[in-house]
Amino acid sequence: MTPRRSKTQWQQLIVEQAASGQSQKAFCEQVGIPLATFGYWKRKLQDEVHPEPSRSDSRTDSASLSDWIELSHPVPDERPAWQIELALGHGLCLRLRRG
Repeated sequence: MTPRRSKTQWQQLIVEQAASGQSQKAFCEQVGIPLATFGYWKRKLQDEVHPEPSRSDSRTDSASLSDWIELSHPVPDERPAWQIELALGHGLCLRLRRG
């Protein structure tokens, strides 16, 4: 059975893996921890340091599935009037307009 580790212990393992120059898989095999568990803790701790903004934080948050629209090629003689907004996370938004 794999021993329980604290957040601090997982953080230390993540630092050790990065410093080792080994792949995550090789490091986990050497240390004797499941790769999936290592990946889970790496993502979890990274999200705590760099959290994604919540929906209430900004108007430029990721769109819900109902906000998606289908893009198609315009008729050859038509100039398309398009607007594209891409939420990149962490409050960043890329807007493209033509018209």
